Amino acid sequence: MKKILIFAPTAPTSGITQYILNILNTAALDGLEIDILSFKNDRLKKWAEEKGRKYYEFNISMYKHPIKYRRFLNEVFSSGYNVVHYHLSSLSTLNIFKIARKSGVKKIILHSHSTFTDLPSKMRTVVFSTIHKLLRKRATGFADVLCACSKPAAEWMFGSHKAQEAFILNNAVDTDKFAYNKDVGCDIKAQLGIKEKYVIGHIGRFSKQKNQHFLIEIMEEVLKLRDDCALVLVGDGADREYVQEFSKEKRLDNKIWFVDFKEDIYKYYSSFDLFVLSSLFEGLPITLVEAQANGLHSLVSDNITKESNLTGLVEFLPLEEGSAFWAQKLCKALDSSKRIETKMLLKEKGFDLAEQSEKLLRLYRG
Repeated sequence: MKKILIFAPTAPTSGITQYILNILNTAALDGLEIDILSFKNDRLKKWAEEKGRKYYEFNISMYKHPIKYRRFLNEVFSSGYNVVHYHLSSLSTLNIFKIARKSGVKKIILHSHSTFTDLPSKMRTVVFSTIHKLLRKRATGFADVLCACSKPAAEWMFGSHKAQEAFILNNAVDTDKFAYNKDVGCDIKAQLGIKEKYVIGHIGRFSKQKNQHFLIEIMEEVLKLRDDCALVLVGDGADREYVQEFSKEKRLDNKIWFVDFKEDIYKYYSSFDLFVLSSLFEGLPITLVEAQANGLHSLVSDNITKESNLTGLVEFLPLEEGSAFWAQKLCKALDSSKRIETKMLLKEKGFDLAEQSEKLLRLYRG
């Protein structure tokens, strides 16, 4: 029996959390004992409790309580793990690798999920991006396996040279679950009271990175061109209240629907007529794969890797062109786009969840 520790310091509604749960709920975990180390993450905690596995909550600051921090990690790693799988967006310390190696962990997997550092202030972003770049060469020295969700994410985490060695583990989805269902979509529209509207949809954690503020500006411009649209924003996060207040300032709160994150999030894609993603940076967003699995035309920022266009349904737009430009493109897409069947396309591109899950489990078992 191999003991695996998944280290995922990420929010419950993040794409990283969803990726991990997709794998864990699909893969045959025979011969593996998987525990989880995370920040306060009720979704990962729930999985661990339901499976009778350990869930360690990481709530000690390395900077404020360095001794407690090391003592906690030493205790976690003393459980005798064969493999530790780090799911990270950036690097801020090497201690998590040093302590694991010192405790006898034989295989360290370093997995990159982003292409930038997402922090509230510009100063902190600059500081932590600099720390990340200084640490990545030494971090790759600790890792036995390098993984990433895309080539740009590999280059961000490992540097251009080491990125060539990385396994690309695609952010695959259950294509059957996310397939378009007209009846489900109509039900969701009816529940929201927008059955007769074209629905512009977005799913994502409310954060600086996801740039939902810009979506409100786009909607303001759309309504100057037509009045048959509604914007539905699904998700939770630190910036949600700010975005809601901004929509009220624009007097758009009766045109925009905010929906809490739900476990049956896949149903909402079927209620959308168009998917939008205005991110400032991304690795390869799992929500965009989900939207394509639903056959949705998607308008996304050109900061997102072009590798994410798996089906021909993704249109990349520059944020610098502004909200009026995006609104014109969006209205044109609403009038011309049609859903297509994408299951085989995604499978051919390597985004079949069962295949990707098995690929990761081979790394665990090898």
